[in-house]
Amino acid sequence: MPSHRAAAIVLAACFGLAACGQCGASTTAPNGGGQNLVFSGPAAGTLTTAKTGCEIFTASTQLNYLLTGTLGGKQLTFNIQVNSGYKGPGDYPVGSILDSGSNLRLQIGDYVGSSTTGAGTLTIDKDERSGSVDAALTGGEHVKGSFRCDQVKTE
Repeated sequence: MPSHRAAAIVLAACFGLAACGQCGASTTAPNGGGQNLVFSGPAAGTLTTAKTGCEIFTASTQLNYLLTGTLGGKQLTFNIQVNSGYKGPGDYPVGSILDSGSNLRLQIGDYVGSSTTGAGTLTIDKDERSGSVDAALTGGEHVKGSFRCDQVKTE
């Protein structure tokens, strides 16, 4: 009988978690769609689905959008960030992490690249959940296209 009781407890816990839906501060897109980012260079391919973690920090005028997924069978992490001076929807120059404005960081398999001064443009759309980017990264990589977050957490 004790094994039946343990199974019932586990089953009840699973139902509780399943019913929770959007419990917590999850910012993962339900189907991961909404991405159309074309990478060219050492880590070439098109990202069409990704898990997203997107936050805007109003007090420190920062934005941080994190996309994770796979590209060409390799793990991908793409970080879109406005270090300081985030003022809402609009265009932001893409530069290095030391520049004011925005910067990008990409890791796909063994490739790791980031934006440098004068790399391109980041646009945040009016909904603040989506936007586009056209920028060069180190090592001859380039990214162009659109991205979308299911949710944006604001602090």
